[in-house]
Amino acid sequence: MASPNLSSAFLLSLLLCNLLVSPSFSELCNPADKKVLLAIKKALNDPYMLASWTADTDCCDWYNVACDDTNHRIIQLTIFDGPLSGQIPAAVGDLPYLQMIDLNRLSHVTGPIPTSLGKLKNLTFLRLSYLNLTGPIPTSLGKLSKLTFLNLSHNDLTGSIPSSLTSLNNLDAVLLNDNQLCGKIPIGGKLQSSDASSYSNNKRLCGAPLPSC
Repeated sequence: MASPNLSSAFLLSLLLCNLLVSPSFSELCNPADKKVLLAIKKALNDPYMLASWTADTDCCDWYNVACDDTNHRIIQLTIFDGPLSGQIPAAVGDLPYLQMIDLNRLSHVTGPIPTSLGKLKNLTFLRLSYLNLTGPIPTSLGKLSKLTFLNLSHNDLTGSIPSSLTSLNNLDAVLLNDNQLCGKIPIGGKLQSSDASSYSNNKRLCGAPLPSC
């Protein structure tokens, strides 16, 4: 017969083992980020592309996102070449550590660019291309002071280019071609650093680097 001390030690070891394999113990994902991601999935009507996004798993292990290795906050959202449909949820702006948003070649994604993206102070890369976005470019994008890459090409965006984009002094590339933009390209910042192809196929857009108005 096992001694009481041995039995107690065995039970304690078993309890510790169960704790170590428990999902709630091992999960790295920030709870606030996970809640936002699940709200985004719901707003997009629970698409198959986001099937790995489930409440009982660690969001740092989900497809289409990436976590920072140190603080485990969501830093990337990348979805492309698939049957995703609906509008970009405003909740995307509630992921404060995002550095990259890459939504590309999703022809059933429609509606406006959420103004809430202007809250993403850590964003360096924003690509929303080959979608079917409509409406104006939000002036709030001018708040993304760390942005180095902006691609809103191949959509149906309308209106003028907001002058707030001239404050994006870290931009290395801007692509606004193949939309329905109009008016004069604002002067200042990095907007004149790109060549004419970055603004091409906007029938009513003018000003450097395009022909003068």
